[in-house]
Amino acid sequence: MFKAVRKSAYEEVLPLPKLEEAADKVRRGRVLLIVSPDSKIPPEEVQRFFEGLSQKNNLCVLTGDKTAMGSVEKAACHLYAAQKADGRIPKGHPQREDLEQKQRNYEQDFNATILSLFDKVLFPIQRASKPCQLATKPLDMTRDATKPFNGEEQIEKTLISNPLKLYLDVEKDFDPIRDKAQDLLWPESQDEVRWSDAQDRYAEQAGMPWLPPKGLDTLKSIACNRAIWEDLGNGYVTKKPKRKKTSVQVIAESEPDDEGKVRLRINPQNAGPAPRVHCAEDAPVTEKSPQLKDQFLTTKALRVNFLVVDPSGQYETGDVVTWSNKLVIRTSLTETASKRTVELLVAPTGQIRYTLDGSEPREGILHEGPIEIGNGGGNLNVFAAAKGLEAKTLFRYPAKGKKGIQVDPVKPARLVSRTGRKLDSRSKTFEALKQATEKSVEFENVALTVGQGAQAVQVNIGEIKVNAAFIEAILKTVLEKFTPDTPVSMIFRKAHFTSGHDLKEFADKLGFDLQTGDVES
Repeated sequence: MFKAVRKSAYEEVLPLPKLEEAADKVRRGRVLLIVSPDSKIPPEEVQRFFEGLSQKNNLCVLTGDKTAMGSVEKAACHLYAAQKADGRIPKGHPQREDLEQKQRNYEQDFNATILSLFDKVLFPIQRASKPCQLATKPLDMTRDATKPFNGEEQIEKTLISNPLKLYLDVEKDFDPIRDKAQDLLWPESQDEVRWSDAQDRYAEQAGMPWLPPKGLDTLKSIACNRAIWEDLGNGYVTKKPKRKKTSVQVIAESEPDDEGKVRLRINPQNAGPAPRVHCAEDAPVTEKSPQLKDQFLTTKALRVNFLVVDPSGQYETGDVVTWSNKLVIRTSLTETASKRTVELLVAPTGQIRYTLDGSEPREGILHEGPIEIGNGGGNLNVFAAAKGLEAKTLFRYPAKGKKGIQVDPVKPARLVSRTGRKLDSRSKTFEALKQATEKSVEFENVALTVGQGAQAVQVNIGEIKVNAAFIEAILKTVLEKFTPDTPVSMIFRKAHFTSGHDLKEFADKLGFDLQTGDVES
């Protein structure tokens, strides 16, 4: 009759228990004890049990003040006998209809007898300046008589009316729940609480209202999302967060092109309803600097400084955020009948040094013009620098007339592309992920597209190394919303291989034509 299904008011039911055996379960979670009626409310043994409990807020009791337990035994015997007869009198038997009528009557009599005796709900309360105690309320019996009796629902209805003990909707009743939590779950005169301690106090503080399963964590989530509390990330939560400062999230939506230009998406953070975003390219930024007119900025500056201001005054002006570009090293090979030369370029700007003997290029030859590499091929190690930004790349050139590029089969290697390698079909995407799994490949700068037109999902992964399993998990979740024939494509700008051999095999399997500059060591 009182089975815990929703578990909002209690998690487990213990009918007519030995209280000393129930103590361990009450320590672990909220329990409904169904206790024999007594002439006293609360029954003396329940009062003693409650006084000895540390987790007083985990106790709910159903009992009564009548002592006619003999009538319960009689009703139970009748119901038990009718249920036993069910197996002996099959359907179609002349006495079957009479048996089923008796079963219904005995069940109604049993329920009515139980409810006439067990008609009081006891729950813990604590009023200001008074010790905690067990409060008593009559069991709410208002219900739809056409539906089966649901004891759990009746107890919930009892506890959500005044004097209230149970809240069923944490978001709707957030304010009073938050006030109680701050009063009872935080140490006195302290703004921070270890959340595991707060959870322990929730079970101990009789004045704390009851919440549905995971209700306390829901309360914390709502309070943190509304900036009323703050999860400090170290296991503690504060009820007085420091005033947040403005900031900005800068996302590069493309790799630098041949000129070093990048398209940036600018997302103000903690900046109020109408933020001002000031920026300066390769220069200090102040509130007098130019203000962005929209969310995007295309730049080929080495660095862009951003300053966000909240005109509403809700957030303090935060620190300057600096975005740094990347240097792009490019080569241009020129072949004539007599010689081969390579021209080096760096974008947006910078000084270039190089070596041809495999040594560190940082202290190599200063690039001032075309470099002769000879017809026998070789390696060109290149280093570029500009105002604290650096880039280093190894270019391998095959002998004249030999097709393809040189890749060391043993050393680790990276497959790179400024514009992105596109896997333009569902089959090619999953074949690449299969190959990547076998070769332990990690990708960076990945763009996934599922569907097409307005019915599409796009997922972008920036400069974070992810393996094939990670990408497949994303696709599996997204594809649940689509039919099995939905188009899938993937673009990546960098793939890391444990050996050049694996890189070459991967490229061959997927039909990638490798050119000079596509492979880095």
